[in-house]
Amino acid sequence: MKLEEMGKLFDLIVEYYPAFTGTSEKLKAWHDVLRDTSYETAKQNLIRYVGDPDNKYAPHPGVLAKRLEAKTDTERYHEHMRYIGINTLEEYERLKQGVVPPTSEQLRKVRGEHG
Repeated sequence: MKLEEMGKLFDLIVEYYPAFTGTSEKLKAWHDVLRDTSYETAKQNLIRYVGDPDNKYAPHPGVLAKRLEAKTDTERYHEHMRYIGINTLEEYERLKQGVVPPTSEQLRKVRGEHG
């Protein structure tokens, strides 16, 4: 990334996080970290970062430098199946709460015993 692009990135960060200060020293320090990162990658990483409601503070340069690799269909499938499995187990745990065993009358009926 060029130094001028770093300035554009700082301007964008200030749009999302007005308390962020971009001194010339900080600009140069961040540029050292982001030098080999394209402006588009850093910008997309910033947009993803800002989109997470847990991120209340401006990012550090490492967050913007990480290369986000595209996931294969297989990786997305396994991620989805893992998510479904976790949710299913959590639902089973919720269903187990408050469960009571069958009454003796219910057991007798199930066994086909007539009383």
